[in-house]
Amino acid sequence: MIKKILAILCVLVSFAIISIGIVNAVPPKNKLLPSDYATKIEWDKAITKGKPIAVNFYVDWCTYCKKFAPILDDLRKEYEPDLTFVMINAEERKNIQLVKDFMIGGFPSFYLYEPEYKLKVFISQGIYANPKQMRQEIDTFLNVSKKLRHCEK
Repeated sequence: MIKKILAILCVLVSFAIISIGIVNAVPPKNKLLPSDYATKIEWDKAITKGKPIAVNFYVDWCTYCKKFAPILDDLRKEYEPDLTFVMINAEERKNIQLVKDFMIGGFPSFYLYEPEYKLKVFISQGIYANPKQMRQEIDTFLNVSKKLRHCEK
């Protein structure tokens, strides 16, 4: 009888502990912001990695930035070995000069950049919603980048 009572108490205590953990858990965000997809790679570090860069200039309040961020994140996962992905919040004070250097006038603004040759290729916003077309643009850019690097050797 005592064993049954102890077993029931253990189950109740376990249930209470699990319930407290669930109640205190942070619920996942329903609508992610572009900054939630940040790659945590700063521009200064990215240009020293020795490979081409995909750079996205965004602001969190921009509807198109919010729509493009998950597509860009999928592309990042696919191309990361060959391409460094950088997310630049255009409203952050530390990024003001970079925004000026790239002459950003709207959001999102996506560039493919070859740091060794200072080659910048702007990808039109009309292509963002088409992942297949984005892949074609990235593949073409990577091929050009490889040829440029190969010619130098």
